[in-house]
Amino acid sequence: MDCAKIMAIYGSPRSGGNTDILMNEFLKGLEDERTSVDRLYVRDFCIASCRECLSCFQSGRCAIADDMQPIYSRLLAADIVVLGSPIFFYGVTATAKALIDRAQALWARKYVLKDPALGEEGKKREGYFISVGGTKGQRMFEGAILTVKYFFDAFNTSYSGELLFRQVDAKGDIIKQPAALEEARAAGRAAVLAWLKKGGCHYK
Repeated sequence: MDCAKIMAIYGSPRSGGNTDILMNEFLKGLEDERTSVDRLYVRDFCIASCRECLSCFQSGRCAIADDMQPIYSRLLAADIVVLGSPIFFYGVTATAKALIDRAQALWARKYVLKDPALGEEGKKREGYFISVGGTKGQRMFEGAILTVKYFFDAFNTSYSGELLFRQVDAKGDIIKQPAALEEARAAGRAAVLAWLKKGGCHYK
């Protein structure tokens, strides 16, 4: 029995970097609960940029035949979505942004075609954002947060929490902050417990 299906989107182009480490700690926090985790390493996929052809406005499906196609169903199967991305020029990475932009097909299904599965009566999901940035700029995460919020909204996912760490740049820097790793584990556990409190449970 799985009481929560987790979709973990690793948006960093750097394998084993700070964002990956935090994502893994977040997932450790929910391992003791009845969960299944779908890990998606975006850097391993070939996802083209959105062409703005608007074909999804008629069909609800993206016309580009690439690695994004099977990801749609994986997103929709999730109960909890966690997206991790370092900050590049005050936004998410290009790899993460390509995936986000291609969620236009889901946005079209929800807002243009009025698909009831993505409407008010459709399945609701919880979403979390994990990010690091190399500077200490106070507004460093604002653009990325807005992007992630609108991405989540396209498939009925509320923006339910975030973990944001400044002055983390070189590979492995976050390991020097054990409190940050513990915070990530605690956030993961809190996320799944909040879901269970709402009565979310799926039987195989």
